[in-house]
Parts: sequence; structure tokens; C-alpha cells
Amino acid sequence: MFNSIYEVKIEGKDIKRFIKTLHRRQIELLNIVYDDSSMYIKLNSENYKKLLDIKTTYEVTVTKIYGFLKYKYLLKKYLLFIINILIGFLLLFTLSNTILDVEIVHRKADIRSLINKELKRYHVEKYNFAVSFDKQEEIVKNILDNNKDKLEWLEIERVGTKYIVRAEERIINKIEEKKGPRHVVASKDGIIMHIDASNGEIKKSINDYVKKGDIIISGNISKGDEIKNTVAAEGNVYAEVWYEVTATMPLVYKEEYPTGKSKHTLAITIFNNRYSLFNFFPYKNKRIKEHILVKNNILPIKISFDKEEELRIIDEVYTYEEAESKALELAREKLMVKLNENEKILYEKKLKTIQNNSTIELTVFFKVYENITSYQDIIELEENSKEE
Repeated sequence: MFNSIYEVKIEGKDIKRFIKTLHRRQIELLNIVYDDSSMYIKLNSENYKKLLDIKTTYEVTVTKIYGFLKYKYLLKKYLLFIINILIGFLLLFTLSNTILDVEIVHRKADIRSLINKELKRYHVEKYNFAVSFDKQEEIVKNILDNNKDKLEWLEIERVGTKYIVRAEERIINKIEEKKGPRHVVASKDGIIMHIDASNGEIKKSINDYVKKGDIIISGNISKGDEIKNTVAAEGNVYAEVWYEVTATMPLVYKEEYPTGKSKHTLAITIFNNRYSLFNFFPYKNKRIKEHILVKNNILPIKISFDKEEELRIIDEVYTYEEAESKALELAREKLMVKLNENEKILYEKKLKTIQNNSTIELTVFFKVYENITSYQDIIELEENSKEE
């Protein structure tokens, strides 16, 4: 294998004369085959070098190489192809063993957040290599052991390049605390619009104005001037309450936000110039989360598997009226964040607008239908004694 043999084709007139020249130069020939106008000879690498030193008009061509030099020649000839094949296999192996998504299936956001945090502790997250099945089972056991009071069951299933994580919450039945005697009181000033009492004695009426702390449903059940019983008052009270909300809006408005569309792309970066491969429909505006696969500390080249998120960019200049209208919408949004499902805005009025150099500041008055239910414990300073 390491003794390389060359097969050489020699063409020209009087080839036998050339053979005599080779013998005089002490060039050893391993094999000779004559053709009509040419001759094929075999010789080792040392004698091949001597052949090349001969100045001659004969045409000398290498037709085959045997032994170590053959492999060296083939390697040199197909080096670029071999490197591309190796890079292809490396990318294929890397991409097929890289987790591109982790989906946690559970209806509660706090449980999903807990599991996501635990998984990251064990590097089970997007753009990391997949773990073995045994390691996966070990991670599940550790997460359950560390969260015995919150998780009943956990499963990690790998589907291609995605992890699907399913869990069941541990339900601990809590003994409901016994409610002590109390009143339903107003949590803020307002005009009562609706009272829904399930326990206790109603002390206020619809359209009554109440201040914060006023008793609306009393826990003292009375007959005449005498308190016959004390209970835990229950109910909901809705009232008209009032807010002043200030919102600021720029006259020149710039904003960028994701459209919800995203995709993964393979990219090569050379001298800080990024080239996205096979990306036939590129986003005009985008945000890139880079995950490096291959990086060379000497050459300024890196290969990455990136997530691209499409962005929508708003760049507008508003008139005074448009900015005021946008500020009003913003004021509504700021108030609506505080309101629950059954609460709503009843009335709104613009109080004042101040224009600065590049902004509009709007103050709005709102009437709101809101739940003002709050509770106050009944503290008995003196315990009523039984009838003597």
C-alpha cells in the first residue's frame, strides 16, 4: 500500500530506443506493454522521479497510480467535496439532535412557568442538544422530587426536534377557614348602583352615596334597636365611582412589534456580513435570535441556526387632533386594565389637553361601574351576656 506504483503511457517514434535510454539511466521497469504507437510501463515512485528528470521529446502521461500516492492524489482531488460532505453530515447531525421547540401542556400559566424554570435548570430548552432517554427520565424524577407539593405527574416526550411536556398539578384540599363576624363595607367613595346580599342585613339603598369604610351589608342582625345575632356578611356591591386618568402621546410616533410570524433559517456570517441560506421569502423587518452551531476563533466565519421574527414598524407623524384621539384611547386602555369582567366605563369627558414640544398630554374624567365590595371584621368590645 505504501510502495506507490505509477503506470505511465509513452508516445513517440522509436519507443524501443527510449526504453534503452531508461536502462542506461538505471531506471527499473516493473512491467512493459507495447501498443501500436505507444507503450505502457510500470515503475515505482523513485524511478518515476528519475523518468521526469530525462529531457525528451517523447510524450509521457500518467494513466494510473497504485498504492499510497493513489489515495493521496484522490484526497487532494476531492478534498473540497469531502469537506462539504463532512460539513453536511455535521449540520445534519447537529440539526436533528437540536431541540427547536419546547411545548408545555397545562392550562395554568404558573404551572407552565414553574416547569419551564425547572427544565432550564437541566438545560432542557430550545436550541440545546436533546438528552438521552435515561437522562430524560432522571430529569423528570428530580423535578417531581423538588416539587412534591405542586406536581403530581410529569412526562417529557420527544417528537422529532420538539419536546412536548405534560404535567398534572397536585391538588391539596385546603380546609376552608371559618369566616368570623364581619360587615360588607365600601372600598371607595361612590354611588351605589347594585347590591347582591347573600348573608347579613342591608343598610344602604340604590343611589345612596357612600364613603370609603361605610357599612353597606351589616353582620349584625337586629330587631328594633336590639342586636339578635352576629354573622359573616356576604355579598357584592357595585357603584358608580370616578377617575381622572392622564395619558401622554407623542406627535411623532415610532413603534415596532412582532407580527406573530417566525421561522428558522441557516445562516453563515463572514466578516460580520450575514448570509441566510435557502431563505426564499425574507422578512423586510425582523428580529434575529442567533444560535451558533460552528464558530472559528481564528477565521471570521460562523454558522448559526437562527430564529427570525417578523416585525411591523410604525413610524407616523400625527396632527394635534389625531394625537389627542390616540391619547384618549390610551387613557381608556390604562383604566380598563384595572377593571374586572363585570365592570365597565359608563361615561368619559376630556378635561384638559396640554401640548408640549413633541407630545400631547390629555386628562380624562371617567365614571365607572365597579365592584366596591370590601370587608371589616366585627370586634365585640363587650361580649353580650346571656339574659340574667
